Amino acid sequence: MSIQENSILGPYHIKAQIGEGGMGAVFRATDTRLGRDVAIKVLTAVTLSDKERLLRFEQEARATGMLNHPNLLTVFDVGNSEGTPFLVSELLEGETLRNRIDRGAIPPRKAVDIALQIAHGLAAAHEKGVIHRDLKPENVFITKEGRVKILDFGIAKLSPTAGHDGPTFQMTATEPGMVLGTVGYMSPEQIRGEQVDRRSDIFSFGAILYEALTGTRAFKRDSSIETLSAILKEEPPDITDNFPNIPPQIEKLVRRCLEKDKDQRFQSARDLAFNLETLSNYSTPSTLSGVPNPPHRPTATAAALIENAPTARVATPSLRPRTVSIPKPKPKPRVSPLLLTLLFAVAVGGAAWGGWYYATHMQPEKAEVTFRRITFRRGDVHGARFGPDGDTIVYSAAYEGQPAEIYVANRQSPEARPLGIKDAEILGVAKSTELAILLRRDRLSNLGTLARVPLAGGSPREVADQIQEADWSPDGATLAVIRGGSGKYRIEYPLGSVRYETPHQIRNLRVAPAGDRLAFIEPYGDRNDVAILEKNARTASTIARGWDHGVTGMTWSSDGKELWLTGTDSGAPPALHSVNIATGETHLVSRLTGSMKIYDISNAGRVLLSNGTWRAALEYQPPGETAERDLSWLDWSMLADLSADGRSILFNETREGGGSKSAVYLRRADISTPVRIGDGYGDALSPDGKLVLCHAGSKLVILPTGSGESRDLKVAGAFDLGAAWMPDSRRVVVGGAIPGHGYQLHLIDTLDETSKPISPEDVAGEAYRPFAVSADGRFVAGMTKEETIAMYPIEGGDPAPVPGVEKGEIPIQLSPDGTALYVYRPTAMPAQVFKITIATGARELWKLFSPTDPAGVYKISPIFMTRDASSYAYDALRTTNDLFVGEGLR
Repeated sequence: MSIQENSILGPYHIKAQIGEGGMGAVFRATDTRLGRDVAIKVLTAVTLSDKERLLRFEQEARATGMLNHPNLLTVFDVGNSEGTPFLVSELLEGETLRNRIDRGAIPPRKAVDIALQIAHGLAAAHEKGVIHRDLKPENVFITKEGRVKILDFGIAKLSPTAGHDGPTFQMTATEPGMVLGTVGYMSPEQIRGEQVDRRSDIFSFGAILYEALTGTRAFKRDSSIETLSAILKEEPPDITDNFPNIPPQIEKLVRRCLEKDKDQRFQSARDLAFNLETLSNYSTPSTLSGVPNPPHRPTATAAALIENAPTARVATPSLRPRTVSIPKPKPKPRVSPLLLTLLFAVAVGGAAWGGWYYATHMQPEKAEVTFRRITFRRGDVHGARFGPDGDTIVYSAAYEGQPAEIYVANRQSPEARPLGIKDAEILGVAKSTELAILLRRDRLSNLGTLARVPLAGGSPREVADQIQEADWSPDGATLAVIRGGSGKYRIEYPLGSVRYETPHQIRNLRVAPAGDRLAFIEPYGDRNDVAILEKNARTASTIARGWDHGVTGMTWSSDGKELWLTGTDSGAPPALHSVNIATGETHLVSRLTGSMKIYDISNAGRVLLSNGTWRAALEYQPPGETAERDLSWLDWSMLADLSADGRSILFNETREGGGSKSAVYLRRADISTPVRIGDGYGDALSPDGKLVLCHAGSKLVILPTGSGESRDLKVAGAFDLGAAWMPDSRRVVVGGAIPGHGYQLHLIDTLDETSKPISPEDVAGEAYRPFAVSADGRFVAGMTKEETIAMYPIEGGDPAPVPGVEKGEIPIQLSPDGTALYVYRPTAMPAQVFKITIATGARELWKLFSPTDPAGVYKISPIFMTRDASSYAYDALRTTNDLFVGEGLR
């Protein structure tokens, strides 16, 4: 089939050709169904006769289609029209990295930013088992907004070690012994035709970064054979020889990527990204801006000359003193007093200048920041502390979906031994090596039982109940704790002596190294303040306000002059900051690729922290099937609704994948790619499937799923996320408060934009729709003040309590005849859904929800199901992280 301008390829209207390569041609087109511009890659007539190229084109479609990440090209569709295979992807505006390098070397700061985004994309591909194998500047695209995208997985191979969430396959064209790739960027093992893995992509990455920094290829020779030989046997020229403005730490990273022995390279793209992130924070603005530092040309001071010293010690750029010979001046018979005065003034001025220059330009180089990984199993680290020797590490972690357990490790060794204490978290390690641990933390109250146990192991001795956190005094004689209960949180120090009381859920309690003050975080709404409680004081002082998006961890510096915390006030993942106790000044210490959490700092200044990811995994069972599917799209796929027939899912992407704002997606069970239908937060899908009620900031919006324009609802009030449509697809039930009234359920007419309350005020509320509408539209099952469930008549009348419901359970769905209600408790793990007969209160367990991969799952919420219980969907909220020891952080 000949592809021409204005021709039709399936549902796509071809506009113009925008590129051509070895695999085929690329066209700009419009998806006539959604009205969006896309890029379409098709095989040309020449390549159709080449079976191997056809297989590689199919492989590109399969490999790229399973990858979803902001730094990877997004594939929307794959098809075949009249014998013409094609692949549909997002349309990018910008230039390739090759085009940018052709204009000259890229400034170091920008090059590191590009490299970091490439590393993120590679990490996402590698985690799916996909190895690119043809990474080069031509396959890296930089959009006009500065986003980096990795293109063309045409010769990618799925690793034989791919995880359960992706298939494994291998094309004949990419078997060991076959040399595929681009000369100049291939790894040594790729050239030799050996089996390649993710470390081969890391070698290609190093060659790209070298070229971006220098503007020249690392292994460029006169012929392809000579280039391949250079990759196998030679090292590229030192970067800093010709580019002294590039920090040596960057060259060190590039060298490690370009090691001939793959075992000497970074072993994963995630570790590479981790080091790049650290490097971008470690390097000073002057060295990463592309502008070299002022030349170091210090000279002997006038004072040294006047003293007639035969030698003088002079600072040099290497930061090592060197000895230079200074000839003695011949004595003069007579010296003018005026000349002596002038020489003295010059000497004093020269000495002052020399001191200033040394202080500002010649300080010893800052120690390299390093991170040593301590944990390697997949799960969630709950807490960690250094032992008194600074080498022992005690941590608690939950692995493979099991309750948290306490382990003892050493910072020099990856081995760890369990203490044999189940369902326990580490809170502190005393100077005497006694541990403070928390047993049986309740998910709802976040409280547990405080116990003490020797580091060597043994049976815990329980000492206090209703405890949230604890920390040892410096001498190990007593404990400071946060105790909860009765709507109050109290700081006790020592245990049993109340020092501070507040209605806010304070946390991150730490005792200062001198034992004279306590630090903690106190939340006020969305704000989190750093507070200090002085010795014998009953009121706390705030030293740092803000952190609107949360604090994950906090500890004292070893000298007690600073608090180091991990948090964010921008919506970005938490980063490491220091807060000066005296001034309240905050300093960014380090920002890594994931969500950071600090636990402890040793006397030697080593930092114990974790780095991990958060993910909302969307699980779905279609009608007529018995197995669940993972329909997660980006990183935080929050379920919003399930259609009446169970074949369409409404969900939102609200974190990394959503960019600066939330995005609303609709996905059909029989289509692999969801459709982004707008910005905001989708609340509910109408029964006819035509409309979505959305939140756009504080406004309610009606968003069409097909053609048409969105429409703001002019209804006064503040309404929670989550809603339920009435059977008429016109009215909708939401929870919220209108001016002058408490929280209650409201019925909103989306056409005449009126609302009326259908429940008493001050009922319990929770986002993600804690109510369900009956099939006939006469009743809504919703929460009461007492956190039970009642049936509220839509047309008015007294609510009827539902018998058999336990406090804290929320409704999911009513049966088709309205005689049964499905409920669950969102804090329980695994989640249990019960079917309650409304007339009698009889309960029966309908289903136990636990994802196939339970590692790191801390909550299952929300849950949606069809009335006939033939289909359901839920979110498994997951956090996974690893523990690291950081050195050189300042």
